[in-house]
Amino acid sequence: MLRAEGLRLSFRDAEGRGFPVLDIATLTAEAGALTVVTGPSGSGKSTLLHALCGLQPVDAGAIRWQDTDIAPLSEGARDRWRRQTVGLVFQEFHLIDELSPLDNILVPAWFSRFRAGEMRHRAAELMRAYAVPTQRRRVADLSRGERQRVALARALLFDPPVILADEPTASLDRDAGAAVIEGLCALARDRGRLVLAVSHDPGLIAAADVVLRLDHGRLTPVEGIA
Repeated sequence: MLRAEGLRLSFRDAEGRGFPVLDIATLTAEAGALTVVTGPSGSGKSTLLHALCGLQPVDAGAIRWQDTDIAPLSEGARDRWRRQTVGLVFQEFHLIDELSPLDNILVPAWFSRFRAGEMRHRAAELMRAYAVPTQRRRVADLSRGERQRVALARALLFDPPVILADEPTASLDRDAGAAVIEGLCALARDRGRLVLAVSHDPGLIAAADVVLRLDHGRLTPVEGIA
């Protein structure tokens, strides 16, 4: 379970003046449900996601994942916690164009105690599960939808209990987007994972169990969706 309380974060403009980015009294999310945070562009959705996984330090507040509050941890401790706990799906994928889909999925193994060779069976299973093309030698040759599936498979390599996704269906066609939504729903409801996504996509919002709206750094629940 995730519970964030009193979360505040400010940035500074070119003149050095501070301006608030996040001001969140309480945010909760639970395993077994798909939670989606929506809101206008510039409302702080990606920043919130980065704060919740420790990529972005916050000025104040607690970010508790079960019994661990990651907010006061050092950068190194947050990195270690994230590697053990979170699968991240970035909006821009951050794939390595010259590597194959399989080798891209195995990239997290480079920075862990696992060797890539030991994880190849797991990576091959994920490629089958998410219909990642196996005949392409480079991810540069894949469509955007195929690249998104590679990114999702990479995020799941270590079977993390938490999946955080930043605009996971952005710029995908209808079929590719629907496949990603189905995969996220299955991870939450069938696999019992905590899945939290930020998105503008009406399809993903409609599929969610919980929808929250972020506007000017503040969260409100969306009525009529539970």
